[in-house]
Amino acid sequence: MIEFIEGTLAVKTPSHAVIRVGDIGMRGLISLTTYDDLPALGDRVRLWTHLQVRDDELVLFAFSQIEERWLFRHLISVNGVGPRLAMTVLSAARAETIRRAVAEGDSDRLKSIPRIGAKTAERIVLELKKKLGEELPETMTAQSGAASEMREATDALCALGFTRAEAEKAVGAALKRGANTVEELVKQSLRTP
Repeated sequence: MIEFIEGTLAVKTPSHAVIRVGDIGMRGLISLTTYDDLPALGDRVRLWTHLQVRDDELVLFAFSQIEERWLFRHLISVNGVGPRLAMTVLSAARAETIRRAVAEGDSDRLKSIPRIGAKTAERIVLELKKKLGEELPETMTAQSGAASEMREATDALCALGFTRAEAEKAVGAALKRGANTVEELVKQSLRTP
């Protein structure tokens, strides 16, 4: 129903963020991973969303990366894993780390996450190993050439200490200045505009 929300970051806490969209503040529950990726208060941000409809409330879950939302949706499909437990899993590590643990059958990695017992970890691996191996996240299927290089450059900047939002902004600016290889994108992103 709501694919993403984009606006000004009004509030950020380790558990939720409020995005001001026009005159409305939309509150989304977030993982610690998304919290780390959020820009400074007052900056523009886009968060990918998942709306949970229950009898007594609507709950909006928000993610800085579409891959994180993709994995969240797979996690909540596992018997015994609800949205809040899925957010706990995504707070423990980046989506690609969790995905790798599942693909490798590493239930011990999952057991190290708070509130994930041995049975739940094994169930996650059992139910998702094949699904995650066969299906690619939405962004990976659409990714090619420039998009792949932009992602690699963004990941490199994150490894250097940038937040995800800062890295994406810097890479976008470098791309506008004519950089097109990963190396050029990283070098120009590190330069002052």
